[in-house]
Amino acid sequence: MSQEATLHIKLDLEMDEQLARLARVRKSSKGRLVRDAIAACYQFPANELPIHQQQALAAYQGGFISIGKLAEVMGMHVLDLRSWLAEHGIAQNTAMSIDDHANA
Repeated sequence: MSQEATLHIKLDLEMDEQLARLARVRKSSKGRLVRDAIAACYQFPANELPIHQQQALAAYQGGFISIGKLAEVMGMHVLDLRSWLAEHGIAQNTAMSIDDHANA
């Protein structure tokens, strides 16, 4: 059984409306958006990420999703995600191969 904790925060009305709007656009909940933002901000080790982020990371590593899609799921800008991947020793998929320099 997973353990959960509850955190109560106060938002001003404008921030609450913006968060609700973003949740509708992303077909998510405000709580999920906040949890994703906290996970992205504090950069938990990869094995401590929420399961949907772990799955997205595995899909990225397997070449099934792009870094842009991974960044969206992780709640990060692509450049921040690239830094996060490097910090965690995760190879970044690129379209280049070792022999590409000969074709340049």
